[in-house]
Amino acid sequence: MLVFPQLTTGAAALYPVARKYTARTVVNTLGDGSTVVFSDPDGAVREWEVRAIGLTLAEWTAIEALFQSVSGRLGAFTFLDPVGNLLLRSEEFDHPEWNNSPLIQLTPGIGDPFGSSRATRVVNGAQAAGSVSQMLATPGTFHYVLSVWARTTGGSNVALTATGASGSAMRSFGLTAQWRRISMEVGLGVSSDSMVFGAQLEAGASVDLLGMQVEAQPGVSDYRKTGASGGVYGEARFAQDQLSVTARGTDLFDAVIRIVAR
Repeated sequence: MLVFPQLTTGAAALYPVARKYTARTVVNTLGDGSTVVFSDPDGAVREWEVRAIGLTLAEWTAIEALFQSVSGRLGAFTFLDPVGNLLLRSEEFDHPEWNNSPLIQLTPGIGDPFGSSRATRVVNGAQAAGSVSQMLATPGTFHYVLSVWARTTGGSNVALTATGASGSAMRSFGLTAQWRRISMEVGLGVSSDSMVFGAQLEAGASVDLLGMQVEAQPGVSDYRKTGASGGVYGEARFAQDQLSVTARGTDLFDAVIRIVAR
């Protein structure tokens, strides 16, 4: 799996990171002078400028190796948005992107900690543990943090889970009637091209959830809601045919790297 490497600290990038989104609108002028305007989803482009200041030799070597592997701008690789939520439909647990256990019951429109009604009540009607989870095409060697807002009205607990091809992690949290943002750092270090992240409920448990988030870094940051697109870009490319680097020492390198994805 060709993927833009993480730093040795587990961070997705060195900051600041600039992100730009460019959309395209098509205007069709008819014979009578009227116009038809519509958006062109295939013309949308996302671009990141990563100012990698203070890279170690190992970090720079990994970036340079990827650049050589994809022949500059020619080949594609997977890029995990360093300032994005990797999940799709982060608040819509009833969408097909989520792989829910068979007897998980979902009730949307529940009051949330922000004064709106975006939370979902999740009830496990099975006699065994059940979960809401989502699979991401991300490497098992990376560091992640999984988080979600949670509460219970019936004394239930919830566990955050992460699973790769040959390893898994789980952390259980006690809940109350007060909203609480819970999180779990994940560093499985397994050889895998996909990961499954989710929340697991005990048999009969009832928990309210809002805003699940996965980030490619060890520490949790502000929540970012997602819809039909998340922060995993499987067809990203370098936006330059040549990488320039400044060596400020034997183990200290500076570079500006631009990446684009449709």
